[in-house]
Amino acid sequence: MAIKINDLNELQGVKHENYLFSIEGDRIKAFNSKEKTEIYFDLNVKRRFKTAEAIEKHTGLKIELENLSDRELLAFIESKGFNKTLWNPIGKAMHKYNMIEAGDSIAVGVSGGKDSLTTINALVRIKKIVNFDFEIIPIHIHPSTDSSSYNKTEDYCKKMGLELQVFETDLQNLLFEEKKEKNPCFLCGRIRRGMLYRIMKEQNINKLALGHHKDDIIETFLMNVFYQGNMNVMKPAYYSKDYGVMVIRPLSFVEEKNIIRYVRKTNLPILKSECAYETNENSRRLRVKNIITDLSKENSEIRSVMLNSIKDLLEEKDL
Repeated sequence: MAIKINDLNELQGVKHENYLFSIEGDRIKAFNSKEKTEIYFDLNVKRRFKTAEAIEKHTGLKIELENLSDRELLAFIESKGFNKTLWNPIGKAMHKYNMIEAGDSIAVGVSGGKDSLTTINALVRIKKIVNFDFEIIPIHIHPSTDSSSYNKTEDYCKKMGLELQVFETDLQNLLFEEKKEKNPCFLCGRIRRGMLYRIMKEQNINKLALGHHKDDIIETFLMNVFYQGNMNVMKPAYYSKDYGVMVIRPLSFVEEKNIIRYVRKTNLPILKSECAYETNENSRRLRVKNIITDLSKENSEIRSVMLNSIKDLLEEKDL
């Protein structure tokens, strides 16, 4: 169970499983009616985020605090236990490829999935801790005209202090009804990026942040080798001469499993994909993903080994 509140005082009278919450002076009491036990939590305005974490740990009640201060927002984004698996690799990629500079205007391709929301969090985190300013513009290319499905994504961006720009399309009908694509992933991505580039040009945005992670880079490389007969790679950062924008992928050194763990821990409002092809057995990407999963049973570091084997291709300058 998760509840959204603006103030911890709103816990008065809340029931969760065997617990009944009440406010007693400067403390929050959680009474367990089954075990007849009481747990007390500090009701300190300056420590409310830590108090919310403690309540979840001891009672299982997930509290989503609204109107977070900068300090609370940073604490929420960073969470605990992700320095080694998330923030360090993101920082390494950003530094290695000089992804963000003062004065940048960065569009973020937001699908509403785990990768794009984690990318949003990563950029907001950087903005809070660096001593220079840059702009973050989340953009959602919606595959249908149903606006109700992205409301949670819109609300989450507001929580991060951002305004989500939404552009509705009939992409779903185009790919699956009109063109009847058997392997639509490439065309879908190309159309979405084309729309993003056009929007960026209209708004004078100089960088595009995408949520591709380490697994995506490896899978794409193998798909190109197996099905296209080339060694093209998905680079962590590159300049698109055709569109005049820099494309960056802050999650390039992060493994997908760690993003999944982070999303579960922070309870991010993931938008359920409307694409039936993601889990279709005919998906080439899914087949390649399964191959890597099988190899990882023999070598848990297989993804890092594979990424290291193509590092020269990743860093190769575009002609």
